[in-house]
Amino acid sequence: MYKKLKKRNDLQSAEQIPKLLKLLIYTISLASSKTTTALLGYIFSRPLRHKPHVREKEFISSSKKETHFIPSINKRIKTYELKGPHKKVLIVHGWSGRGSQLSSIATECNKKGFYVVSFDAPAHGGSSSYTTNVPEFVEAINFLNTTKGPFDYAIGHSFGGASIFNYCRKHREFKKIVVIGTQSKLSTYFKEFIKIMGLKEDYSKKIMTLFEKRVGEKILDYDPERFVRSILSTTLIIHCSDDNYVNFSSAVALRKELKNSELYKTTGLGHRKILGDKKTIDRLVEFLIKN
Repeated sequence: MYKKLKKRNDLQSAEQIPKLLKLLIYTISLASSKTTTALLGYIFSRPLRHKPHVREKEFISSSKKETHFIPSINKRIKTYELKGPHKKVLIVHGWSGRGSQLSSIATECNKKGFYVVSFDAPAHGGSSSYTTNVPEFVEAINFLNTTKGPFDYAIGHSFGGASIFNYCRKHREFKKIVVIGTQSKLSTYFKEFIKIMGLKEDYSKKIMTLFEKRVGEKILDYDPERFVRSILSTTLIIHCSDDNYVNFSSAVALRKELKNSELYKTTGLGHRKILGDKKTIDRLVEFLIKN
């Protein structure tokens, strides 16, 4: 029988799925695993869209905004630029985030002379589509690095940080990378998603298989901790000890595998508040400035 699950903070999208929809999917699972898998695959790949916070409005109004079509994924993305005389920085938001979400970081970097580019990933913010995945985040990064770069530095939050690592795996490295609250494993979220949906564990394997058929690669290939050892970029790992979305153990795992990395640990800032913390941002900017 369908069981009511305790609310979790592991997956932003799943935890906000209406109870009636969860119940409907559970009922469908009793009759057709194929239909259920297709529905789960769609929900899993559909991020939530959130309105920009009031503190982001100044960044949005002051930045140069453009829309770009990416032929390789047949989708449009919206970009935000703050021009500067020094090195170029690309900012990548996380799942269910938006290009302006890291506005405090973008603004401070720009004040130091950096040329900053941020963007709404596919199916986020002002970009097109309703669904997306890691390969599309990577394609967006590659497109921007070709058309707006090359970028010297890259900053990523959560899923955005994992996407930066995967871009490095597939294309080229940046001189410096900053990741904030980033997952060391993406594959675990398939199991967590199914738990939140209240379905049998074997459905996690089913949607993993569905994903692999769509992208032509194994899910495990996208787990940063499996390949970041080969990345030589100087990297700053920022993570809060009480992050209830991405456990601090992910930061420890990344630090262990990344050869040229350092870990900056915060407390009391969680997964999102950290993006606007002055002390953290000062540490980030200091890292980019130093030789």
